[in-house]
Amino acid sequence: MAVYLKTACCALSLSALLGSYAHANPINGYPVSDEQLDTLVENPDSTRFTALQTAQYFDLNRFRSPDNYQHPPLQQAPLKRVNPRTGELTTTLTAGYLEYDFTSFKDNQAFTQRLRLRKYNQQPVGDTLVARPGDTLRIRLNNQLPPETNPPCSEDGECNHNRPHNFNTTNLHTHGLHVDPTGNSDNVFIKLQSGDSFDYEIKIPENHVAGTFWYHAHVHGGSSVQVGSGMSGALIIEGDYDRLPAMRDADDRIMMLQEIAFNDTGEIENNDTFAPLAWAEQAADRGWHISINGQVMPEVILQPGEVERWRFIHAGVRKNVKLALLDPCSGDRLPLVQVAADGIPSTTKRLSDDNSVLMAPGYRSDVMLKVRRRGTYYLVDEEVGPVVLGAQYCFLNPENQQFSLDGSAQNILARVVVRGARQYDRFPANAALAGLNRPRSIADSELSSIVEYLEFDIDISVDPWLGLINGKPYDPDQPRILKLNTAQTWKISSVFSHHPYHIHVNPFEVIFRNESGVIVDRIWKDTILVDELNDAQTNNIEIRSRYEDFTGAFVTHCHILDHEDHGMMEKVVIEP
Repeated sequence: MAVYLKTACCALSLSALLGSYAHANPINGYPVSDEQLDTLVENPDSTRFTALQTAQYFDLNRFRSPDNYQHPPLQQAPLKRVNPRTGELTTTLTAGYLEYDFTSFKDNQAFTQRLRLRKYNQQPVGDTLVARPGDTLRIRLNNQLPPETNPPCSEDGECNHNRPHNFNTTNLHTHGLHVDPTGNSDNVFIKLQSGDSFDYEIKIPENHVAGTFWYHAHVHGGSSVQVGSGMSGALIIEGDYDRLPAMRDADDRIMMLQEIAFNDTGEIENNDTFAPLAWAEQAADRGWHISINGQVMPEVILQPGEVERWRFIHAGVRKNVKLALLDPCSGDRLPLVQVAADGIPSTTKRLSDDNSVLMAPGYRSDVMLKVRRRGTYYLVDEEVGPVVLGAQYCFLNPENQQFSLDGSAQNILARVVVRGARQYDRFPANAALAGLNRPRSIADSELSSIVEYLEFDIDISVDPWLGLINGKPYDPDQPRILKLNTAQTWKISSVFSHHPYHIHVNPFEVIFRNESGVIVDRIWKDTILVDELNDAQTNNIEIRSRYEDFTGAFVTHCHILDHEDHGMMEKVVIEP
């Protein structure tokens, strides 16, 4: 496989604390048959390509660059693999400040800002770690951030661990891995002060699913500042998923989505930078832009008919992203075919009605795509509504060989150029996907009679505001107690805004029922977007979770990370 690879709370309105706009459907798409997809991709019902039959339109000079922005080639983070002889990956992550030039787009021009942000190994994006089931990750984490200036206690001695703090205290979380949460494994209660080092030893079970995961800082109080700065990286578990011929033969690209909301001096020194609605109101004026692997609007080169797998990782703090691949000549959205969610392969290929893919913070989505026609296309964010690109974006336009990006570029994530010789690649067959290793479905007979309820809320009557789960802010002395080798139904809801719910260690199965209560669909995930549903008893998201292999303490929380830092987190303890 190739891997390229402090505003007063009382001044806020209720809508101001929204992470972004809510979405009704938390799952990307519906099962699609092999035949349906082949018909959709191979035989588009359109006459717009008549001009393409003329050879002149295959002239590569027609794939022109805008005169006000140069799309950089998409880069991949450095790759670190397990030693196949020892089954161990030994590496170092050093947390520290990185000063670098960040080129973005502002006032319809390329814009370069000098940033000073917290990073791993002096890189915009952390190394990509690649392992297999049964391997061991040995990661030394060095904290070279300066001494703490934001402790949980104020100068007058008042302590509040649910007030943003610990911006220079750090640790490491392997998001989505089913591994031991205790000791020197995936233990989010470890805290490294400035100058400290810690040796993590994370043993991946022999039966672990193959898929896309990631790692990031996770100290309570400072997670939004550190992850928002870019302290994250991809973590790939290879296995049967990658050995499928259609997967093995496809180029594999890792795409880490980050929202770097720097202040006027190019820094992120408190989570006020991620204040409610800040992105929607300030992004264009400040030059903020959703980046991919630390780059703004990079360029990806494909061949016509080539199938690629794009591993999307939402490593941002609060904004939802709705991915769409847009043909600017027709306005059509080309199919983005989801084959895995949150590191767990789907049983069939899945496709949404509008060919988009919704990404909330913490989500991963493995997407396969094929573009038949040469041309320029754009990966866009349609979270706030459909994106319409002007005629100058269409490579068929014979006028004005030079063109400029306009205000629509705020929603462009990448430019995709399709050129070269025709390929005849195929998508993986549903039958092959169905046979892959994944958690076994949770049957009714396994379920305990006890239902777990989890309700998100925000208390804006206090300063600083508090994130609540079941009416209470995070309290490590009051954990939720669960039993090993049991399975339960969870009912998850929100009474204020929407929240991407994430639980560590054990993934969960999302259950969909029809009006008669019959299960019509289910899919495995570890993070799920919960809309404002208002009634936890009757209007909620239903999931099933099985607690197996590991005892000990971990957390569940909202992955809008400033919500977590303000207390929207709960300790969970699995007992024998």
